[in-house]
Amino acid sequence: MQGARSWSIGRFCDLGSDQLRRTTELTLAVARKSLFKLHNAVGLGVLVLVLISAVTGAVLSFRGQLGYVPPSAPVVADHLPLEQIIARAEAAGDGSPATDVQLALEPEDPYLVWLDDDAETEVYLDGAGEVLATREGRWGLTRILFQIHTGELLGLFGQALMVAAALGLCLLGWSGFGMWRSRRRPKARD
Repeated sequence: MQGARSWSIGRFCDLGSDQLRRTTELTLAVARKSLFKLHNAVGLGVLVLVLISAVTGAVLSFRGQLGYVPPSAPVVADHLPLEQIIARAEAAGDGSPATDVQLALEPEDPYLVWLDDDAETEVYLDGAGEVLATREGRWGLTRILFQIHTGELLGLFGQALMVAAALGLCLLGWSGFGMWRSRRRPKARD
């Protein structure tokens, strides 16, 4: 009985370099092939969503040149405090509160106040608090592009699709690294 036991242990130990190397190479080849299939499937699955996000993101980076040209504000010696400018913007709309404010960086630039109403009203004011223009931002080109870019246009389902695309990109990075790493392993010397 002891002879049989030492024969099996001896045989296991004799697997050593050659058979162990072949087993390792086979395992790596299967892993590489599985990663490649996963990489291709995920890549094809997120391709359209990533292209949509990339194109809309690229266009949005030039939104200053695409959208509404704001009115020029007259130069005012003394600007009202920001709280008063916001209050005047809210009064120019339907009374909805302001959500965001863009400050006038140059003397001829207007203040821009976004209101939290259904029309997503934008109110342009000069430093004296006079309303220069109002417009609905809800259906502007940049707003629609932003809604496509984030998936907001399709509601929760669209946002979930864009999250899935982002996670798919992470998976592509991981599987691509795994495939690269499996090819870079040092070869065993005979």
